[in-house]
Amino acid sequence: MLTGTPLTLGDRINGVSTASSGLIAYRAMAAPRRQLTWVDRDGVARGTVGEIENADLGPSPRVSPDGRRIAVTRLMQGNDDVWILEGGRSSRLTFDPASDASGVWSPDGSRMAFYSTRTGVFGTFQKLTSGVGAEEQLIQSNELAIATSWSPDGRFLLYFQRNLESLTDLWVWPVTKTAAEEANSRTPAPFVKTPASDVFGMFSPDGRWVAYQSNQSGRNEIYVRPFAWPLSATASTGTQWQVSTDGGIRPTWSRDGKELYFLDPAGRMMATKMTIKGAAMEPGAPVALFASGISGGGLERQQLTQYDVAPDGRFIISRDIGSAAAPITLLMNWKPEGKK
Repeated sequence: MLTGTPLTLGDRINGVSTASSGLIAYRAMAAPRRQLTWVDRDGVARGTVGEIENADLGPSPRVSPDGRRIAVTRLMQGNDDVWILEGGRSSRLTFDPASDASGVWSPDGSRMAFYSTRTGVFGTFQKLTSGVGAEEQLIQSNELAIATSWSPDGRFLLYFQRNLESLTDLWVWPVTKTAAEEANSRTPAPFVKTPASDVFGMFSPDGRWVAYQSNQSGRNEIYVRPFAWPLSATASTGTQWQVSTDGGIRPTWSRDGKELYFLDPAGRMMATKMTIKGAAMEPGAPVALFASGISGGGLERQQLTQYDVAPDGRFIISRDIGSAAAPITLLMNWKPEGKK
């Protein structure tokens, strides 16, 4: 029978061994080591950006609209913050002691929307990328809510929000209001609300379509729906087209909107030609481009999107370069309570 009060000796333990003398040896789990890497369409590495990162969340790189800067989530001194990389320079954008992560550029690159827990609940804030001025809170939720895409006209944010009834849904937040809407408050509306997990919505470059990930078929696939505001009452049950054919996660549009990229279950970068015919979208057959090298590959690992596409067609990818072995810790002269 076990007796006494439990006492924490270590966190995130990967292995432990004990000896009759009371000596205890353990090794903590090591965070994945990732390197931001430029990759061309053929999968050839074309250089790296920044230093090797050690973080579970991952940098979640997002390339600015002009292609000159990259927003990343960086773990420093045990806290996540949004940073901006430009050339060989890196600058910190958020400074709150709470977790700030998952930066999303506004269409003109002047603002950044990001997830934060600074109010004690889940929220999305926006801040000028110049660093001037205070943050403005946009979204507040008692459940996990993360913004993933800004509409090209700057008016809307797409975000996914967890709830107890329908797993995770896609919502739209009106960031700005037209003169006709000035009398009304900025009220979010559900875009895809089904019994499935619908996440990682991405506006097309022309704002007419939204690509997203859903497990409505029993496994994760990529779908596209038309977008128009205000949302119709049937937005969640309206027209949709399946893009992936054998599983897929984390969709991202090409900058001209003619292709949609995603990861297949093997972690390969996939590309699908997207053809518009009137009010319909006609996806082509998905084509494998290269092995992404992303930690977790194409499996749902509850991490943010770990790649993006620059205006010139290059991919910036947070590649897994293995975990550095954590040191072995020895606890000596361990005398638990009650042991004689």
